[in-house]
Amino acid sequence: MHKTAKIDFFTVEIAEGTDLEIILKNLHGASADSSKRNVEIDDDWLRLARGKLSDDGYLGDMMRISMAPAGFRANLSGEITAVNLNQDEGMAENSAFFYDFETGILVLQRNGRAVSATQLSRYFKRVADLDGEVEIKPILRPTDIMKVKVLPVIRKIHISSSVIDAMTTMENIDTCTRQLILSAAQAESPGIEIVIKSAREKGATLNQAVALETIESWLRIHDDLSDDENEIVNKIAITGKDEAGATVEFDMLKDRMFTVMNYQWVPDDRELWKTRSDHIQKAWDLNKGQLKRTLAAREKEKSSEQTKSE
Repeated sequence: MHKTAKIDFFTVEIAEGTDLEIILKNLHGASADSSKRNVEIDDDWLRLARGKLSDDGYLGDMMRISMAPAGFRANLSGEITAVNLNQDEGMAENSAFFYDFETGILVLQRNGRAVSATQLSRYFKRVADLDGEVEIKPILRPTDIMKVKVLPVIRKIHISSSVIDAMTTMENIDTCTRQLILSAAQAESPGIEIVIKSAREKGATLNQAVALETIESWLRIHDDLSDDENEIVNKIAITGKDEAGATVEFDMLKDRMFTVMNYQWVPDDRELWKTRSDHIQKAWDLNKGQLKRTLAAREKEKSSEQTKSE
């Protein structure tokens, strides 16, 4: 069976005096069947299934074990048989990843039924017993969130999304977004269309802090719930004016950096791991130059803005 999956790129930030390199090395040091690799999240179990440690980074495979009833299997004659699992068993899905020690960039295979970036951040927080958050943020192209942050005028935000039950249980989204989703769900609405506009007066702008909080919440929802087959959040667009007064538009979903892997699914876990890991490593090797330049440009913009504010 032919399969297609996206590969996303993220930065990882940990507030406390540790980093993901240390966490991964500690996990890798635990035996393959160790319970130290397990974390229960939302009634499912996440675990580091396997990995390869090198001087440059860590190539790993994260497993999500769904403990929900497995359901039924059927043949083309319509015969149905229940899938019976033991009490400590569930259906497993894996996502390959690579973490580069030098840049702090995470490369992650996107798979709707496996671990998401948001779940992975919760996994690392729990498995390392951290008080602070592990922030895993998508790397956007040069028209990224930093360019939105420095806009002197934000005129409009346009967001379009389906509404699904999983949204109401999400963490790390702002209170207003959560309440809007709850209201839409209670109204039995299949979707949300949000258009927030500033006043028409010259120079009028949306409150930047509120606008950014809204944008970042919907980006988190997109990262957690969307996959190659189901784009739950399908639009996050921003219109504003730059320092020269020119109108600019940013599409936060189209501008995110990603690549695509194509492979044949086979009923062999080891063979699939080899395929996934090869694709993840190749994605990093082909894109690391551009990714490093993007991060360098972002740091330059931050430094420039700090200089202006001083």
